[in-house]
Amino acid sequence: MAALAIAAALPAVLVLFALGPDAAAGEVQEQRLSVVGEDRRYLVVTPDSLAAQPPGPRPVLIALHGAMQTPESFRAYAGLDAAAEANGFVVVYPQGEGKVWNDGRPAAMRLKLMLRPGDDEAFLMALVHKLVTEGIADPARIYLAGISNGGFMVQKMACEQAGLFAAYVAIMATAPANYREECRPARAVPILFIHGTADAVIAYDGFWTPIGATLSAPDSAALYARLDGCTGHEQRTLPDRDLYDGTRVLERRWPFCRDGAVVALMSVERGGHQSPARVDTQPDLATPFLGLRSRDIDAGEEIWRFVSAFALPVEGKPAAGSKPGPAAGGPAAARPAAPKPAGGAPLPRPAPERARALNAQPGAPDTAATPGTATR
Repeated sequence: MAALAIAAALPAVLVLFALGPDAAAGEVQEQRLSVVGEDRRYLVVTPDSLAAQPPGPRPVLIALHGAMQTPESFRAYAGLDAAAEANGFVVVYPQGEGKVWNDGRPAAMRLKLMLRPGDDEAFLMALVHKLVTEGIADPARIYLAGISNGGFMVQKMACEQAGLFAAYVAIMATAPANYREECRPARAVPILFIHGTADAVIAYDGFWTPIGATLSAPDSAALYARLDGCTGHEQRTLPDRDLYDGTRVLERRWPFCRDGAVVALMSVERGGHQSPARVDTQPDLATPFLGLRSRDIDAGEEIWRFVSAFALPVEGKPAAGSKPGPAAGGPAAARPAAPKPAGGAPLPRPAPERARALNAQPGAPDTAATPGTATR
């Protein structure tokens, strides 16, 4: 059923993302990276507010597109550049191999039956390494967000490479049901979910198939709250800023978690398979096919508000929960203890039980995997 819903939505998505002008202004660089025999590409967008400042490591948000998108189409749709301009961080838009991500769900639950995804865990690890080595990214303040298929990939990285990113955001993507047994992060992971209650592509209430299932959005957040050792939660209804968009947003938050982590769920009542946006994005033709798009909140601002509270630690200090320093022009943010790669810049330390050699050959067995490894 989920596959049929996705297939039905794809023509609209393809038309949708073929339209629209460039996103917000900023310096845009297309880069390439060779990983396990694959030539991977990504965009680095430095907002004008940072381009005019002295060079140096910045906070970086790596943003993963949905299935059948490109970095360019996701950039035009998501509105993240406006938040980057206002708050002073760099956005990196990687390209999934075949326009999809190898996100850990069974193949029949995603587009692997039609397209071949790449070794995306190795790609994202290598991308972080390269951004740090080149002095673009502050290794303590690298964050991962994704939408739909990209949101599932975010959760795979949270489970398997918890030490690589300081915080995680999954939009329109709930947790695979097998994560209840198989997701064992090496640390408490701060994670935010944003999901529409009327999402017809990735159901808010979860769905079941003979080959796999997903949890509901509330159960997904509760799963990470349990993994993070959270106690108690609070709930509030956010202001209805746009009376004509047909949506309201309810926020549930677990603020008392191990190591200062936080888990949050923003439920967009009557919202469809759409990322909320208050800034102008292109295009808007998805509404008849994918449901209502909320304008009560802006995903870019909410992502940054959540993730910017967290930084990876200096060895021996708390992992999260303290505000990092200014994005630029101020004291340097704390750096995590990590090995020094050839370029001399520190590389965030991957979770030991999930570590994977970046120069592994395609098809080689993952000798570091444990029984807790999520389905690939």
